Amino acid sequence: MPPLNDHFKNSKERTGKEYEALHRWIDDDKAKAMETHDISKIPENIQYVRGEWGEEAVREFVLHIKEDMEHRMKENLQYFGLFK
Repeated sequence: MPPLNDHFKNSKERTGKEYEALHRWIDDDKAKAMETHDISKIPENIQYVRGEWGEEAVREFVLHIKEDMEHRMKENLQYFGLFK
């Protein structure tokens, strides 16, 4: 996964806000990280995010998950020598 600072920076560029608390909620608790990143729980997590941080944060939540998935895909492709 990209470092938290990358998520902060990307959110800041998109919205003018880092959404630090949101990104920390997604990544910091390693025991809950599987749940916050579980794509089958996105609808449930969106409801939580909307209640805690508002509608704009919902987009940032989904984009955080997307960025993490892209990062993992790139690492996997690099492992197999298919991406530099």
